[in-house]
Amino acid sequence: MTFPIPLSTLMVTLTAVGVGLVSNLLTRRFVDLNAERRIKAELNAFNAELKAAVKAKDKEKEQRLRKKEQQMNQMKLKMSSARTKISFGTILPFLAVYYGLASLMGGLNVVVAHSPIPIPFIVSATGDVSLFWWYAMSSLTFAGLITRLLGTAT
Repeated sequence: MTFPIPLSTLMVTLTAVGVGLVSNLLTRRFVDLNAERRIKAELNAFNAELKAAVKAKDKEKEQRLRKKEQQMNQMKLKMSSARTKISFGTILPFLAVYYGLASLMGGLNVVVAHSPIPIPFIVSATGDVSLFWWYAMSSLTFAGLITRLLGTAT
């Protein structure tokens, strides 16, 4: 079954937005965003201090900071592990949604949108945009907006 272009375009866009929304809601629920922001600020301050010590050729301060570097790397790993767990936990359901959408639309390469702007490798010579590329563009377009609206950016 194929859907006409405006409807298929909207369905794919809304699906991409829905998937992004669910992902960000799970992030809000299971990631300690305040701790993540605090760690990020601490890491940035440490990196700036280390860079300044190297630039000033202050060997004593640089050595002292290098000793603390392993601890900072562990904090960085801790910060990223929570988001990684969310990603691994949601990838299979999200792939199922994508392939379910592709099945509903008529396949992975079905045309779901037209573009007046020629984009190499994404938009065909006739202006057709496949499901894969429209889904990718929709996801990328709305990801930043959803992240900011839900406050999941660090």
